[in-house]
Amino acid sequence: MNTNVRANANKADKGFTLIEVLIAFAIFSIGILAVASMQLTARMQSRNSSEITEATAIAYNKMEELMLRPFDNVDLKLESSPYSQSSGKYSVQWAVTVPTFTGATIEQSKTIELTVSWNKMLSSGSSQRAVNLFFIKHHE
Repeated sequence: MNTNVRANANKADKGFTLIEVLIAFAIFSIGILAVASMQLTARMQSRNSSEITEATAIAYNKMEELMLRPFDNVDLKLESSPYSQSSGKYSVQWAVTVPTFTGATIEQSKTIELTVSWNKMLSSGSSQRAVNLFFIKHHE
């Protein structure tokens, strides 16, 4: 009887089988891959948000600059529209038009449509992204 107890104890002391170790490793690998994928996605979204924030700041700064200029400034002439500038990887364009409301033009006012665009690099190529602002400047 003592021999049977010792034989059962030896079986319990052997440790894990190769199949158990492989299954545990597979489960662990799937978990690590999921976390790595999540980190990559979060990093890409963070960069995307950063680009949108930077483009919006450039757009608001340029629009504020244009709104502070005199009504007849060279950068606000209807005849010379559209305008463009470059700011690093961002391209800034604006067009000046006469605003209309229900078919009638609004006198002594100009509409400024400003676009900041950039190319976003994707794994499948590049994509054009843009931030648009619209303002009406009144003659003072």
